[in-house]
Amino acid sequence: MKLIHKLFFAFFITNLILVGLMFAFLYMSFATGFNNFVEQEEKKHIAHVKQQLTELYSELGNWQPITQNTPLWRSIVAPQKKQEHQQDETKDNSSHHVGADAPPPAPSLLWINLPVDSLKTGQRISLYNKDKKVIVGKENLNDNKQIEPMLLKGQLIGWLGFMPSHLVQSSPAEAFISAQFHNYFMVTLMVILLAFTMAILLSRHLIEPIEQIIVGTKALNVGNFASRIKPTTHDELATLADNVNALAETLEQNRESRFQWMSDTSHELRTPLSVLRSHLIAVQDGVFVADSKRISLLLSQVDTLSHIVDGLAQLSRTETASLTYDATKVDVINSLEHSLERYSSRFEQQNLTIDRGALTAAGKCIIIGDKERLQQLFVNLLENTCRYTDSPGQLIVKANKVDYHVELLIQDSAPGVCADDLAKLFDRFFRVEKSRNRELGGSGLGLALCKQIVDAHGGRISLHDSPLGGLEVKVVLPLAEA
Repeated sequence: MKLIHKLFFAFFITNLILVGLMFAFLYMSFATGFNNFVEQEEKKHIAHVKQQLTELYSELGNWQPITQNTPLWRSIVAPQKKQEHQQDETKDNSSHHVGADAPPPAPSLLWINLPVDSLKTGQRISLYNKDKKVIVGKENLNDNKQIEPMLLKGQLIGWLGFMPSHLVQSSPAEAFISAQFHNYFMVTLMVILLAFTMAILLSRHLIEPIEQIIVGTKALNVGNFASRIKPTTHDELATLADNVNALAETLEQNRESRFQWMSDTSHELRTPLSVLRSHLIAVQDGVFVADSKRISLLLSQVDTLSHIVDGLAQLSRTETASLTYDATKVDVINSLEHSLERYSSRFEQQNLTIDRGALTAAGKCIIIGDKERLQQLFVNLLENTCRYTDSPGQLIVKANKVDYHVELLIQDSAPGVCADDLAKLFDRFFRVEKSRNRELGGSGLGLALCKQIVDAHGGRISLHDSPLGGLEVKVVLPLAEA
């Protein structure tokens, strides 16, 4: 069963049960209240009839006038409208004397003001003498459900029999309740129809954003990462749509990065391979002699290939979290000084002077990190300086403690890097001047690997213009807690 059908049945069945319970409660409450109302009215009517019959018997001394005068009996048990109007006028006059500003009477339970004998109570009253012989009405006194004695000064003068309205078929009370049941039933059907319509509309409204998400995920499944879902609500479904859009954007960026990665990798590998192939063919054809100079050139191209492959392997292991990090306490100042010592001969060959007087001013800077990876970080940074700083040149290394962090600065002299290229230096295979840097042996992977290592240690690395006219590398690493 589809979700839209589940939602429809959930809404419709819930509303159907609620409407049915409300219908049953209202009808039962109405029927009970109305029957109680009718019972009270009939009791008042019987009491009034008993009073009039008792007064009549007191004046005449027997029931003979009622037997011979049917209109007299009807006037007692079933008052006419004229008498009703007289009673109404009497009530109006009395209320007029009370005051025109008197508040209206409170509405009864059913808001009904029944006319006199509208319940046909008089037609269900029977009169019997003291010997239970019928005078008017049913032949047998026991055929009446209610029997009341009539007393005059403590003496039994007759019996009054009565059949309640709720026990008589097609009585006005029963007819009124049946009419109300029909009305309630019709209203209930209309409410059910409305609930049916609203269940359909609500189900479609709720399923619409879900269908959009399904369409969007299907597009992602077939590789259409450019598709986006337009949120139509402001609830959890909108959050889900935003998450799917973010996933699509990430997948699209990853695909573009992968394509760029493959393109750059093939381009970088193609150059040394082309050089190797061309020189080997030339040697094979006898154009070049395989002397030590030629072999050294070929070996340099092999070294370039090895450097590129090693860099790619390190980056891939870092991005897949397979590059292991042994977290220990490391004095980052001592580690950097050790790297500088290793490169001292390279600096002399490149005619680069090093100023590291401000490095030891920060004292010990203990961080939680991997000593080997930190050495790799510093080696890559110093290697870039050696490769790309003009000779003669200058290098300044500084260290500062700032807010529970150690800040390392490596500044070199010209040449510098334009502002547009600074942000791209961390991209794989990016080089400011590709032909020149390829001649220098650069692969464009060193700084990308440096960023991976610094990020793995919870730090930050950034590039700026150096005061010496070259490049400034700023590395910020969190210090270990005391």
